[in-house]
Amino acid sequence: TGALIIGYLGLIFGIIGLLAAVAKGNGEGIVSNVLNVIIGGCIIYADKSHKPGGYLPYLILSVIGIVFYTVFIVIFVIMAIFLPETLSNYTQDYGYGTQHKDREVDPKTAMRVMLLIVAAVLAFADWIAIWFWMVVYRAYEHMKGVEEYDRGQNYQVKLNNV
Repeated sequence: TGALIIGYLGLIFGIIGLLAAVAKGNGEGIVSNVLNVIIGGCIIYADKSHKPGGYLPYLILSVIGIVFYTVFIVIFVIMAIFLPETLSNYTQDYGYGTQHKDREVDPKTAMRVMLLIVAAVLAFADWIAIWFWMVVYRAYEHMKGVEEYDRGQNYQVKLNNV
């Protein structure tokens, strides 16, 4: 049931995103949302027809996304530790740091906090992606068992009828 819900969510949000991307003329958005619709449809097909192969596109692409989230989380934490001075100098060169001279906010601390907040938001999104992946993977494993059981039942029936 959980995988089916994830499939419907992917299908619904993919269609909504596709309509928005078409309205804006966003080519990348069109491609990614068509992919969401196809993958959501594959999950629904796999769940309804008891075919475990339908889960594989979601499982494979989700792992790729989880790896990217994790790499970006590490990059943002490293940037928060080592680069706030460089980044705050970069923003000050364009006048962004001089807009609020009356406030006593250290630009390095502000940059560090911003980078850590971005890393925390990505970690939360990564956690949700991992949880969804685990739900779909459990459905995949269950359907593999159902498919093997069905094959065994059919094989036994054929032997008994001979």
